[in-house]
Amino acid sequence: MADERHDRNRTHSVLLINRAQLTIEGVQHVENFDDDAIILSTDMGSMTVKGRGLRILQLDLESGHFVAEGELDSLSYSRKRTGKTENPWSRLWR
Repeated sequence: MADERHDRNRTHSVLLINRAQLTIEGVQHVENFDDDAIILSTDMGSMTVKGRGLRILQLDLESGHFVAEGELDSLSYSRKRTGKTENPWSRLWR
């Protein structure tokens, strides 16, 4: 519950400079990373960063500050998880 309150009080922002340097506020966790993709858990849901030669320069999970550089091609979000599991059948009936 304390984490939920912390998430609501923290601002989520994304700053991309010249498609080469990415700064994100509101990062909770780095799920996975390599030279071509970085998968992050943020206050606004899961985010995937794709590109080439990606490097994480700074990561401070206490403040949620994240900086990466490389040749950035795309940023995408997936839905924020609500904590309850979804029945696989419910996805079929949408």
